[in-house]
Amino acid sequence: MGDQPHPFHAVADLAARRGLRDLKLAEERGGQYVRLYQATPPLFFKHRNDPSDSYDRERFKDFKRILLSEEDCDKGPEATIALIRSLLEKFADYTPQRSQHTPNQGEI
Repeated sequence: MGDQPHPFHAVADLAARRGLRDLKLAEERGGQYVRLYQATPPLFFKHRNDPSDSYDRERFKDFKRILLSEEDCDKGPEATIALIRSLLEKFADYTPQRSQHTPNQGEI
């Protein structure tokens, strides 16, 4: 995001005031890694311009990833929150599709 603050910071700040108290900000490595997430439904939001990160697989392995483009975020946090609300509604019944780890016979 360069010299500009990451747009997810403003979205997270406003989200709690707009009733999205379960939408949280994940930030690591001094702001190098920034994601928005919600546990129910298990979704996380990544800005398309942010680099991919193995931390996504570690922290959000059973979450659905949703990419938000620059256009999705450039109209300000109110518009981004409206989009996120619609996505939360759209994926309200989302359940992870990955199979759970089943131990091999040698692990029992």
